[in-house]
Amino acid sequence: MKVKDILSRQKNNNNVAICYGNQQISYAELFSSSNTHHEKITEIEHNRNVGIFFNNSIDYVIGYFSVALSDNVIIPLEDTLVDDSLKSIVTYCEISLIFTNTNNLERLVDCLMDYPYKVSIYNIDNFNVICVGNGNYIEQGEDDEEDVVIMLHTSGTTSDPKKVMLTNANLIANIESNIASIGITENDVSLIVLPMFFGYCNSSQFLSHLYLGARIVIYNSTFIPKKFLKIIDEERCTNTTCVPSMLYLIIKSCKREDYDLSSLRYLCFGGGIMPVEMLHQIINFFNYTGVIQTYGQTEASPRVTCLLPHEALRKIGSVGKTIPNVRLDIFNKNDVPVGQGEIGEIVVQGPNVMKGYYKKPAITAMTIRNGWLHTGDLGRMDDEGFLYIVGRIKNVIISGGLNIYPEEIEEVLINYFPIKEAVVISEQHDILGEVPIAKVVLKDGFSVLPQEIIQYCLTKLPSNKVPGKVFICDTLPRTYTGKIKRN
Repeated sequence: MKVKDILSRQKNNNNVAICYGNQQISYAELFSSSNTHHEKITEIEHNRNVGIFFNNSIDYVIGYFSVALSDNVIIPLEDTLVDDSLKSIVTYCEISLIFTNTNNLERLVDCLMDYPYKVSIYNIDNFNVICVGNGNYIEQGEDDEEDVVIMLHTSGTTSDPKKVMLTNANLIANIESNIASIGITENDVSLIVLPMFFGYCNSSQFLSHLYLGARIVIYNSTFIPKKFLKIIDEERCTNTTCVPSMLYLIIKSCKREDYDLSSLRYLCFGGGIMPVEMLHQIINFFNYTGVIQTYGQTEASPRVTCLLPHEALRKIGSVGKTIPNVRLDIFNKNDVPVGQGEIGEIVVQGPNVMKGYYKKPAITAMTIRNGWLHTGDLGRMDDEGFLYIVGRIKNVIISGGLNIYPEEIEEVLINYFPIKEAVVISEQHDILGEVPIAKVVLKDGFSVLPQEIIQYCLTKLPSNKVPGKVFICDTLPRTYTGKIKRN
């Protein structure tokens, strides 16, 4: 089975598939529209990697499956990307065709008008194709991606991105394991509030529910806790997935008695640190709902474990056990399993593990060793097989459930002419969990205020990656080998 078959087998289903604000579309209509666009793009010369540039919407779903039905590779392009980042990903992935809609067309055209390669922009609203850029289409490399269906961003600077190649088999395996682990059915109504390009949402919510023929409600604005709960109430949603910062805002700003949440069977969350005290508050707030803590990684398609509601209090602080058909262990630095309760690196094995990183065989070989995916996360397992996350080996900062990579921010800072050196580290934040802050050393003879540096970053980075604070230092501490210390 392929991802495209998720929709193809529902082509005669007249039940509502997606609700978005006042719009809705049935499975039959979704298949018909996606298939029409799939047929249209066969007339356009393009590489196999195809971009989709939408916000969370029905259009995103149509664009997604138009590419899947064409047996091309889906490359979600975050609609929050600044121009330099967008161009970098288009170049790295050798994209020559991008799906978008009228709402996003002008911005995309403006960004790529002076691009050094030709790019076709396909508007799904009117079937028009606009060619931008210069010269010929960028030539696609020879990487073996025959069975790859989607590539999701996981890390790397704008000049050195890292894309996870997920195959049809990876995604279908994780979808089926996810369905089996929490027992969702075709009668479920899932509220999507996370970005749909987010690996956590892509498999565990979006594709899992379409696989079953269930209904999806897409939240259509900036996250507002009261609106979020109102939609659950009015649409009779049966499950949703959040990140810790969203749940924190809900319990701090909403009154449980103001909403009828009796339809909500499951509330899943993951993507960040959850203090035990806050977890107790969340379980108490959603007192008739099963709260499920999860752990995963984009490289694992992404879900690896979940802590089911009947264990939520007994094993509070754990992220649960592996979902079906996924194996997990804890290794020491020599890739040898540690003893029970000992801390080591979390490693994962199963049909959900990625094919690899696009155009990065050396990094792939370091990450997948002897059949095990090395997550870079530290954890321990108890005598019942429940996993506890202890920390992270990597430098990733998790802010509001989204990964922020310090190197990407540091690259932007170093490119700002008054700055000589920079290091980005995390600072704890009550709502977001962590936020990035920067320490910089200025070049001799230059003077600039911290706020000016922040304003510069706002022109180069999405707002969530902009340092919350900037400290101007005389020097930065270094290790024995001369590397800047991250402390």
